Amino acid sequence: MVAPSSILVGSHVWVEDPDVAWIDGEVKEVKGEEITVDSTSGKTIVAKTSNVYPKDPEFPSCGVDDMTRLAYLHEPGVLQNLKCRYDINEIYTYTGNILIAVNPFRRLPHLYSSHMMEQYKGAAFGELSPHPFAVADASYRHMINEGISQSILVSGESGAGKTESTKMLMRYLAYMGGRVSKAEERSVEQKVLESNPVLEAFGNAKTVRNNNSSRFGKFVEIQFDPRGQISGAAIRTYLLERSRVCQVSDPERNYHCFYMLCAAPPEEVEKYKLGNPRTFHYLNQSNCYELDGVDSCKEYLLTKRAMDVVGISQGEQDGIFRVVAAILHLGNIEFKKGQEIDSAEPKDDKSRFHLKTAAELLMCNEKALEDSLCKRVMVTRDESITKSLDPVSAALSRDALAKIVYSKLFDWLVDKINVSISQDPESKSLIGVLDIYGFESFKTNSFEQFCINLTNEKLQQHFNQHVFKMEQEEYKKEEIDWSYIEFIDNQDILDLIEKKPGGIIALLDEACMFPRSTHETFAQKLYQTFKDNKRFSKPKLSRTDFTICHYAGDVTYQTELFLDKNKDYVVSEHQALLNASECSFVSSLFPPSPEESSKTTKFSSIGSSFKQQLQALLETLSATEPHYIRCVKPNNALKPGIFENQNVLQQLRCGGVMEAIRISCAGFPSRKSFREFVARFSLLAPEVLSKRNNYTEVTASKKILEKSKLSGYQIGKTKVFLRAGQMAELDALRTEILGRSASLIQRKVRTYLCRKRFILLRLSAIQIQALCRGQVARHQYEEMRREAAALNIQKHLRKFLARKAYKNLYFSAVSIQTGMRGMIARSELLSRKQTRAATVIQSHCRRFLANRRYLRLKKAAITTQCAWRARVARKELRKLRMAARETGALQEAKTKLEKEVEELTWRLQLEKRTRVDLEESKKQESARFESTLQKMQLEFEESKKKESARFESNLQKKELEFEESKKQESERFESTLHKMQLEFEESKKQESERFESTFHKMQLEFEESKKQESARFESTTQKMQLEFEESKKQERARFESTLHRKELQFQQLQFELQKLQLEFEESKKQERETLESTLHKKELEFQESKKQERATFESTLYKKELEFQELQVEFQKMQLELEKTKELLIKEREAAKKIAEQVPAVQEIPVIDDELVNKLTAENEQLKALGSSLEQKINETERKYEETNKLSEERLKQGLEAESKIVELKTEMQRLEKKILDMGAEDQKPQQQAIPSAPSKNMSEVTSAIPVVDDESMNKPTVIEDESMNKHTVIEDESMNKHTVIDDESMNKLTPENEQLKILDMGAEDQKPQQQAMLSSLSTTISEVTSAEIPVIENESMNKPTVNDDESMNKLTAEKEQLKILDMGAEDQKPQQLAMPSSLSTTMSEVTSAEIPVIDNESMNKPTVIDDGSINRLIAENEQLKALVSTLEQKINETERKYEETKKISDERLKQTLEAESKIIELKTTVQRLEEKILDMETDQKSQQQALLSTPSRKMPEPLENGHHAQLSSGPSTRLGREDSKLRRSQTEKQQPESVDDLLKCVAQNLGFSQEKPVAAFTIYKCLLHWKSFEAEKTSVFDRLIEVMGSALEDQDNNDHMAYWLSNTSSLLFLLQRSLKASGSMQKPPAGASFFARMTKSFRSSSANLQAGVLSQVEAKYPALLFKQQLSAYVEKIYGIIRDNLKKNLSPLISGCIQVPRISKGAAFQKCEGLQGYHSPAGLWQSIIECLNKMMGTLKDNFVPPILVQNIFTQTFAYINVQLFNSLLLRRECCTFSNGEYVKSGLAELELWCAEADVEYVGPSWDELKHTRQAVGFLVINQKSKISFDEISKDLCSALSVQQLYRVCTLYRDDNYNTQSVSPDVLAHMKELMSDDTEDDGGSSFLLEDDISIPFTMEDISNCHQVKEFASVRPAEELMTDPAFQFLQD
Repeated sequence: MVAPSSILVGSHVWVEDPDVAWIDGEVKEVKGEEITVDSTSGKTIVAKTSNVYPKDPEFPSCGVDDMTRLAYLHEPGVLQNLKCRYDINEIYTYTGNILIAVNPFRRLPHLYSSHMMEQYKGAAFGELSPHPFAVADASYRHMINEGISQSILVSGESGAGKTESTKMLMRYLAYMGGRVSKAEERSVEQKVLESNPVLEAFGNAKTVRNNNSSRFGKFVEIQFDPRGQISGAAIRTYLLERSRVCQVSDPERNYHCFYMLCAAPPEEVEKYKLGNPRTFHYLNQSNCYELDGVDSCKEYLLTKRAMDVVGISQGEQDGIFRVVAAILHLGNIEFKKGQEIDSAEPKDDKSRFHLKTAAELLMCNEKALEDSLCKRVMVTRDESITKSLDPVSAALSRDALAKIVYSKLFDWLVDKINVSISQDPESKSLIGVLDIYGFESFKTNSFEQFCINLTNEKLQQHFNQHVFKMEQEEYKKEEIDWSYIEFIDNQDILDLIEKKPGGIIALLDEACMFPRSTHETFAQKLYQTFKDNKRFSKPKLSRTDFTICHYAGDVTYQTELFLDKNKDYVVSEHQALLNASECSFVSSLFPPSPEESSKTTKFSSIGSSFKQQLQALLETLSATEPHYIRCVKPNNALKPGIFENQNVLQQLRCGGVMEAIRISCAGFPSRKSFREFVARFSLLAPEVLSKRNNYTEVTASKKILEKSKLSGYQIGKTKVFLRAGQMAELDALRTEILGRSASLIQRKVRTYLCRKRFILLRLSAIQIQALCRGQVARHQYEEMRREAAALNIQKHLRKFLARKAYKNLYFSAVSIQTGMRGMIARSELLSRKQTRAATVIQSHCRRFLANRRYLRLKKAAITTQCAWRARVARKELRKLRMAARETGALQEAKTKLEKEVEELTWRLQLEKRTRVDLEESKKQESARFESTLQKMQLEFEESKKKESARFESNLQKKELEFEESKKQESERFESTLHKMQLEFEESKKQESERFESTFHKMQLEFEESKKQESARFESTTQKMQLEFEESKKQERARFESTLHRKELQFQQLQFELQKLQLEFEESKKQERETLESTLHKKELEFQESKKQERATFESTLYKKELEFQELQVEFQKMQLELEKTKELLIKEREAAKKIAEQVPAVQEIPVIDDELVNKLTAENEQLKALGSSLEQKINETERKYEETNKLSEERLKQGLEAESKIVELKTEMQRLEKKILDMGAEDQKPQQQAIPSAPSKNMSEVTSAIPVVDDESMNKPTVIEDESMNKHTVIEDESMNKHTVIDDESMNKLTPENEQLKILDMGAEDQKPQQQAMLSSLSTTISEVTSAEIPVIENESMNKPTVNDDESMNKLTAEKEQLKILDMGAEDQKPQQLAMPSSLSTTMSEVTSAEIPVIDNESMNKPTVIDDGSINRLIAENEQLKALVSTLEQKINETERKYEETKKISDERLKQTLEAESKIIELKTTVQRLEEKILDMETDQKSQQQALLSTPSRKMPEPLENGHHAQLSSGPSTRLGREDSKLRRSQTEKQQPESVDDLLKCVAQNLGFSQEKPVAAFTIYKCLLHWKSFEAEKTSVFDRLIEVMGSALEDQDNNDHMAYWLSNTSSLLFLLQRSLKASGSMQKPPAGASFFARMTKSFRSSSANLQAGVLSQVEAKYPALLFKQQLSAYVEKIYGIIRDNLKKNLSPLISGCIQVPRISKGAAFQKCEGLQGYHSPAGLWQSIIECLNKMMGTLKDNFVPPILVQNIFTQTFAYINVQLFNSLLLRRECCTFSNGEYVKSGLAELELWCAEADVEYVGPSWDELKHTRQAVGFLVINQKSKISFDEISKDLCSALSVQQLYRVCTLYRDDNYNTQSVSPDVLAHMKELMSDDTEDDGGSSFLLEDDISIPFTMEDISNCHQVKEFASVRPAEELMTDPAFQFLQD
């Protein structure tokens, strides 16, 4: 608690709260021992100083990783830290070396990936974020380094995540200690991991708190050999909850295996005679059968797969599931009283069925099983007495059998897993993982909870001792003085429970030994024995319960089942029955007991055996070094994002975390490192910060403590240790100093502000005086100017007002006329539209209502009929059952009655089928009704669309009529105002009369349609009712006749079946009630739907009436407006007369807007150009289409030819095989006589060596092994028949594609005339438009139009630019053409709507007339051109679509052709090998004929060297061709020189470079070319060259040596690629359609690029192609070695950069002894630059191709990016502001290096650092709290994922300016996005992974060289002096 002296006003404290446990607030008042606190929730709390805790005001918002680093280590501080970390998805936290894991209740796969395990591998404990991997790694490292066995204890309550944490620990240990196993075997770690699903299936169940709760304890011992690899394992289990097998409370479930087996595949379910879990008594006691998100069928299959892994055979699996199924069937056996007194027997046939099924599954006698359940054998001295059991005892016996069988099964599984995993007896090191149940306290606590809490008491004692030991070790390590610390020991509770002879377990065993003991006597015994024990108490309201005060709280236990659950024995009848089972698996579960014959068997109990197991476990744990993981469940709802303080606090207490904190508080709870202590409390002694005093961290800390006048503290080696309350006192002193400093700062600031304000006021007064004087003078001058200007303004204003008044009158008249006419037309149009729509709606609605009523009546009739038939059937069944009950009196007619009962059963089944048929017919009727309803809806939608289209067309017509009337009215108004007035009056009358007549007509039509629809509806309803009545009568008559017939049939059996009637009486009532309720519901639904339809119809009528009233009101308003308009027109006419008298008349002049005409003409020209460009596009697309079609036909032809070749080759191959078979048959006898042991092989071995050519590796030769070429083979018929089948799949694919191409081609031909016609019409229209004469009238008065048209001109100009862009590119035409017509239409609408009256200023009495005939013609032509352009665009789209389809088909044909070519190659290889085989066999036959029969063996041919396969030929070879080939091969071998050794010896040395090219590579190439090794079928020179290169790679650490060979191998590979061409390629057709040309395109280049004397193209044989492939592999291998060497050199430097924040923590003071060797952090980056420069120089000196250098540095920079970025995500000290600046400075140096280096060698290396650059940019940016999420994700950190951004934002800490990270809203938005991403894809790791692939291809190497570069290269000088190498000088 807080010391009273440290509590001041303004202090932050924690106060107890009943709702949230602890709440923080600020102290407002202190009165002695009482303080007043304003909490953050708004409440004011008064508390005592002894009941509050201090709060750290500098607590980081994201919490701390290790709670020992908290300033105040107490309950509220721990709770706040856990909650803050849980809110940011940091679920793991340390408390010393104890890991606290809070269950997130969601999947976080990125935390457990293999890459994350790699990060924690070898990392020091606490260096990275808290994680189970860190605990596992620490235990593994301690075991390896110190040789001490380790243990990891995982505890927590149900649902806290213990099982998942255990899985993660075992995964990591398997990752660290895994060994490579054989492919067919499973490793130990795999078996250990796969044992989890098996044990979970049989030992886990759903409880109230957890869906996958372990109902047993598990201790896994993983054994390691001296090398640290897993060598064995063992699993121990504790206290399986047996009672759950028979008793399950709602909403819990039984064990998972029962539900898995019920959801197994149908064949499995049928095999074990299972079904729905709801039908089994052991499962239906709870209403929970399924778990959310869990598929029991999939879990069943996964469990079987796990059984396979751990070594459980299929037979054993079958036995396991037979036992599980038998237990379920046992639970369904019910008992009733038997004929004898106190006897029991199976209740009914159902129980006997399950009894029989259980006996079959257990493979035991059914009668014996029944007797074992219903009887007991009591053995006395003289005889054995059989006693019958009553039904209750029989049920208990059944449950006992089920429990013991399941317990034995679980024990067998554990033993089997241990045997399968196999233990290592020689192992001396192990790591144990304990997954044990947590402390439990429920409403009802039985024997299981008693044992579980005993386990937790023992483990808590072990935990307390370990924590106390850690405290002592910490104090010794820091070398401080300490005294003994007392801690509460729970030994008294353990004595109460397990002490002998007076403990609870001993008393329980004693009670179990006496037969007459009950739970009441046991409870009374406990009360008497422990009445004085303070840990034991008796509840007031119970006589048999007792309460124990555990370390985690009081728990009340119910003793009702203690005695039964404690007994551990097997009933002798059950033991004998199952031991005699015919199933070996079942009998093995119950082996014969050696003590069966002895009468004095020693009593054993569950409690005693469990106590012994627990003692053995503690002995094991005591022999190991423990590690602890405490799992916490944040809420009982099992939902993410909820943190319940009270619940978590209780779990921390139960888990012992609070006890560990109490032990820490007893000593020195507050511990700060010197740097942190000085940084926080340096204000108490400012002189320690002075550089002159030369204080170190240690001396500065001592100075601060001395000045604070504290006592009892200790100064360690690295930390300051403070007693409880001393941290609060220091904070109080610090707060006091800060308060005084704040007052002083405020005083100085206020003085400064006041003086500054005075100076500003004085300067302002002086400036105001000067301004006022100047303002007065300026005001006088302004008045004089105003008087002069006023006269001029008045003159112009009067003129303007007069002109404006006339314009207003003029435009008002025109606007009023336009508005009135438009309003009248719209009103009439609206009324017609509404009338038509109402009529359509009414017709459809009435039809729909009638149809629906009919369907509902029909459905109700069918339902009634089905109900009546069911009722009659039940009545008949009742009569039959009543008749059957009298069969007991008719024993003589028993056989006859049994036959009649069988016949009755058959008829009942027939009735059931009839009922099923009725249900199906009902479903069909409902489906038919739904389809009818959908059709009606579709018809309604179609009619609605038609009406809307009709309305739009009418609206357009009205608009056109309105335009014409508008023109006519304007002409009338211009001719004379008087005439317009008369016409207006007349039109007004006509319009009003027309409106009235139309309205009246619409009203009459509406009334008439309403009557018709109502009459039609009523007639339809009556018709449907009549039909329903008639069908009802027919069905009733039919049903009555059927009923009569049934009664006659079953009248004879009426008396025999009365028993059956009584049993079905109850079901009859239920079904009757169901049918009646169904009928009632149907009637209610029908009435309700009828009411809804009527209400809808009435509402529609009411809306129409309202619309009619609104129309009347609008009509009245229009009349009023017409009256006002009339008055205005009279006034205008008088004003016009006055003006006409004053101004002379001017004749009308037709005006044509030449600017508008020019614009339209220009647009037409543009459209003409667009049409021509579209025509060119169409022609080009058609040309492409024809070329593609032609190419496709050629490929089809090639495919057909290839297929024909395949057929020929297969025929040839079959012929050769037949020949070999004949020769083998002839040769078989002499071979058997002469060489009995000669090896023989089948032809399948020959054919198995056929190479498979892949699409991706067509330019690489395939290695073909032909070991069988040297041996005689005997060919069977099966191997021959394998090659005789011809694959016609590609032929079948090509045929439909060809037909499709033909159809496309025909469609294109059909559309060509349409294109030509469209283009011709387009050109004709354009010529007419351009040839039209446009009269131009010059008039001075027309030069200034009154309406400005600049906007239209701008749009036309923009469209002109668009047309130019259209002509430039074919690919960009489509979007611009789509946008062009819309913009043109917009412009034309604006142009045509623009009114351009040209009015002279002097003659405004008459408006001019606009002659728009030519403009209208241009507009019409313009619209036609637009339509033609759109048509051409559609044509282009269609043509391009056909082109794409044809191209796709062509590509597919090409693929098929390639596949056919690959098959040809395979067949050719096989044929040639068969030919050689035949040739060898013929030669052998000749030699055998000459040899003696007694020759022991035949001389085998010499082993072939590299290239032993024959070269591929272009077709079937003849025998003569084979002999020529063989002769040519021998000649080539003879011509090969014998100086290969000299060449190899020379090139093994470093020959240097010539003209920047490697000499060795060029020399090798020239020699091989001269020796014609590339054309040789057999040669060893390639193998020897490969050996030389392999020996050169032994010195892999020498980068200079590796770079030299990388340059040589890449150059030699380039020369081979340009020179070699595959054999037979010259016979292939040219161009890109050839498959072989594609396959060998990397082998050759154009002959035009080859210079004479440098390269020569040769036909390469197989050895050369194989050598090229091996050379490619060596290039990739050397490249990887150089890249990995560079990464290895950079790795310690990058690690040093990452460790800089941790090393440089004490930089503010002088360095301590541990940092004496520390150098400047900037030197690390300089070392990285030097390492890069060194590698760059090495690669350049050896002239490595730039493409390879570029890839090396690109991947290296990617490696740097991965290391730096992952350190930001994993290390909190790296994610700071200062570290961001440090890394940013290093990145600047790397950027400078990339800028200075050649782009050719560096390439895009700098871009690989984008993740680190963006993350560092975010760290160093200011005001992060004001940045939005969009700005971060799109601008600052676009390359980072949401998870990475969230991680950086939550880990960020500003160690320089103490600024905040991003706002809480941004974090909440990121969290929401993360949860959405996790649901979609499961989530992914936020860490980056290093790319170790090969990023280049052989084509890249080929493209980086040129042939002419090798023209002046000189070979090796050493060889040129040798006469054998004289050819090198040529």
